[in-house]
Amino acid sequence: MNDWWTEFLSEDVSEDTFTTEQKSLFHTYQVSLDQKRLFRSIRTGRNLFLSELITDEEIIWNIGVMGVGNKHRGNFKVYRNSVIERLQRYDEAERRYQWQSGLWNEKSMRILIEQWTLGMMVVIPGVESLDVNHDEDIGSPMIFTKEWYEHMPLRKDLPEGFWEYRAEVVYPLMARSICRSYPMATMKGLVSLADMTDFDSNKFDLEQKTRHSDLQGVIPNKLRRMISINPDDEMKEQLKEFGNVAKKYGYVMYDTLEEAMEKEAGLLPSSVDNLPIWVGGSLEVDIKDCLKYLFRREPDALKLMEEVYNKMEENGEILHPKHMQSS
Repeated sequence: MNDWWTEFLSEDVSEDTFTTEQKSLFHTYQVSLDQKRLFRSIRTGRNLFLSELITDEEIIWNIGVMGVGNKHRGNFKVYRNSVIERLQRYDEAERRYQWQSGLWNEKSMRILIEQWTLGMMVVIPGVESLDVNHDEDIGSPMIFTKEWYEHMPLRKDLPEGFWEYRAEVVYPLMARSICRSYPMATMKGLVSLADMTDFDSNKFDLEQKTRHSDLQGVIPNKLRRMISINPDDEMKEQLKEFGNVAKKYGYVMYDTLEEAMEKEAGLLPSSVDNLPIWVGGSLEVDIKDCLKYLFRREPDALKLMEEVYNKMEENGEILHPKHMQSS
């Protein structure tokens, strides 16, 4: 299959094929030779029916996401088709989630800051999964969650659209910022670790996950492994019911962090020193620094984050719960 590209390109790619900007992106995202050929064949392809607004970087994001786990098994024609199909859904990503046009505003930023300061879906610079089985130096970025809703009213008492706004607006904005600041999020996928000890189904809207189950199919956001610890019996039963679906999407549960680290050795960091305190590790994390890193390529969003964070701090709106503090 080494000559797969001859069906789509009149000549092989070389350093002279690409612009300086494209070569810089290839370096940042560690794009392989065959992925460069794939990129070129899409960028110069005819009758692909792709939006003119799709950037070079977004093509690379989707090449990365569709290559996670080597689903194509070396068949680059299949790989190419899968990337094109995703890119053809960008209109849907824009229509449903404003993937390209969406902007951070004070409302969405306040929610993000609240979530991250409570330990929900936080990405920490420099904390990566291992890739022992792949003999690679760089692992996947990790996203850490403490399911904690003590500060919230019951779901029935929440304002209309409370969870929808988080799913349809805040999450896609965050996912796009992660793509920009963490190149391996698309090239290798994210590894999620969540502590379910304080999960409350009376407050969290589980149905919204079903309503937006297609999210990862239309935006380049890939969770390669979803690890939950400290689940209750109901969660364990649900996992059994999902069966092969859970296995397909890399969703696993363990009774303790220690068990997870044992069973996921080679993927999870080898020491609790490299895991944040809100999931049972010992790493103390400055959340504001994590947010600064998240927006390092988005100056307007960075400025807004600083302003909103300071305002929330001054007004006592950042809760600083015990699980976010060192003992």
